Amino acid sequence: MSAEEPNDDENPSTPADSDGEPDDDGPEPTEDTGDARVTRRASPRRIAGALLLAGFVAVSAALGYTLYQQSELSRLQHEAVDTTRGYLAAMSSFDYQNLDANKAEITAESTPDFAKRYDEMVTALRDIVIAGKGVATATTIHAATESLDEHSATVIAFVDQSVTNVTAPKGNQQRYRMVVTLAREGDRWLVSNVETL
Repeated sequence: MSAEEPNDDENPSTPADSDGEPDDDGPEPTEDTGDARVTRRASPRRIAGALLLAGFVAVSAALGYTLYQQSELSRLQHEAVDTTRGYLAAMSSFDYQNLDANKAEITAESTPDFAKRYDEMVTALRDIVIAGKGVATATTIHAATESLDEHSATVIAFVDQSVTNVTAPKGNQQRYRMVVTLAREGDRWLVSNVETL
């Protein structure tokens, strides 16, 4: 009786792959593509870019505001000078036959306090001007701001005045240097004082 051959089922052998190495059914290793390193390297650049952008925006905003302020001050300056020119020409002109001709214009462009002072001045000189048959025309030949901000302005102006009266029927030429103080009221300038130098 021959010996029994070994049963393959009783002695299972460990399967091997073609290379003779055990088969590993675990997850395959993930290849490191270097994306994480790229991200880490890019972060400082992104931060720097964001900082540069923020700085650019801040500088642009500051420059824009500065230009706006300069433009606004330039506009206020022109308005102050224009107001002064018209005001002094009206204030220095008169006709003994109608001394109140310029009163409404001057009062409208004066602060309440100075409008009152102007009215008192006209009242005090009325009889003298009427008696002398005085007539005057005036032109503001030069005006420039001495100081200016958003609330007040000082303008220096030169006014040429031509006056005729009973003592100077052919006329008398005068040039006055005046300092005008203005106050900002809402969207316009009002004259608060006039000095003749």
